[in-house]
Amino acid sequence: MNAKKLIALLLAGVLVFSLVGCASDNPTVDEPITSSDTQEEVEPVRYLNTLTGEVNLESPAKRPVAIMINNISVAQKVQSGISKADVVFETEVEGGITRLLAVFSDVSKVGKIGTLRSLRVPFAEIACGMDALLFYHGMDEVYCRPVVRSVGVTYTEIASSKYCNREKNGLSYEHRLYTSGDRVDQLIKDKKLKTEGTDKAWLSFSESEDKVSAGTTLANKVTVKFSTTSTTQFFYDTYHKNYARAKKDTPFIDYGTGEEELFTNVFVLRTNISNYPDNYHQKVDLSSGTGYYISAGGATEIKWSKGQAKDNFKFTTADGQTLTVNQGKSYVCIVDGTVTIE
Repeated sequence: MNAKKLIALLLAGVLVFSLVGCASDNPTVDEPITSSDTQEEVEPVRYLNTLTGEVNLESPAKRPVAIMINNISVAQKVQSGISKADVVFETEVEGGITRLLAVFSDVSKVGKIGTLRSLRVPFAEIACGMDALLFYHGMDEVYCRPVVRSVGVTYTEIASSKYCNREKNGLSYEHRLYTSGDRVDQLIKDKKLKTEGTDKAWLSFSESEDKVSAGTTLANKVTVKFSTTSTTQFFYDTYHKNYARAKKDTPFIDYGTGEEELFTNVFVLRTNISNYPDNYHQKVDLSSGTGYYISAGGATEIKWSKGQAKDNFKFTTADGQTLTVNQGKSYVCIVDGTVTIE
């Protein structure tokens, strides 16, 4: 081999070695770019909470779960789970006392719930209209049992020790029964209840997250006297723009439970409440009436209707226009037309 050919081969080798070395230093050639600066964060998908109008659910809406809660005065200090409810209904049942129906969009995320009490007719009709899974402990057999069998509501008693327990809370036997979100969720699975829900909100919610005053009438403190022995009060928090349900005439009293029961919207619905033939149980007319919508420190007069048990509530302004309400949790008081509201 002559000198020229040898030099040419040496130069070619150097050139190939240089190209290989450059390629290994160039990430665009054979090394993927892994810099975090080029990775886009994927926002988690959120779904509409049909009970609050907020987009905050981690999965599509399921059928609401409605649970009967004891509200006699001595039991209020041991109530649990109400702060997690998306909607709460309160009305008179008998003897001047009231009871609550707490409605949850996702009960599986709720802790202790109670104390549990027996079912009455108006709550069965409310749950039916919301297509909710209704849970209770006991019921009025004379007036309520025929209704739940006829209106088509999905009702299940919580009675087995697998799904509830009695705690020593210093009260009598009937005021000590509790359940929890995970146990109710397990009961739903064990009973193979239909859980597919609707994507339609139960109220006409504002598209804006901003809270707008319901009216020009000031409503910083709302007192609803259901009877001579049962009164519910709400105190307005101007900073957070919500209402705290009061116990013993004082807001934010939680008796050590750590729960603050805060609601964006308060409804007071007037209707006719009378006695059933036994002169004991209360018959609540849920066909239609007038009332007040209270939110963000203001109140306005409204009209409401429900009609049949299968129908949901409809709310309008005093002049008949669809009522638009603020996004958030709601508390609904259903009172006799003669009851004082302050």
